Amino acid sequence: MTGRHIENRNVSCNLLRSAFRVCPVCGNIIYASGDAAISCCGTALTPLEAKDTDEDHRISIQQTQDEYFLSLSHDMTKAHYISFAAFVTQDRMQFVKLYPEGGCETVMPLRSAGTLYIYCIRHGLMKQAFRPGRH
Repeated sequence: MTGRHIENRNVSCNLLRSAFRVCPVCGNIIYASGDAAISCCGTALTPLEAKDTDEDHRISIQQTQDEYFLSLSHDMTKAHYISFAAFVTQDRMQFVKLYPEGGCETVMPLRSAGTLYIYCIRHGLMKQAFRPGRH
């Protein structure tokens, strides 16, 4: 395929309006594909603002046949860990829950351009753009 990548900016019919929320009481992770009034444990949850990944949270991406191996060199202790990784495109969302004392890695079939998200329980939500062939 050749040509210029065109991104659908019509937020009413794609997942560009996606938002993640995390309950500060129980750690419940809530994903919504649009505006919503959401509460958990008696607390109103606001959408998290994603920052660009920094050096300590940069996602390493390695292609393995038709999938990609994603990993981070990050603490995975009960006090400081990556809680989840997600990949969002205009029409799909893939989600992987990670746990303390486990590995900070996963495999995802990244088929198109999108945004990788990670949530560090200490530093919040972070994002990193992904385009096949440019990682």
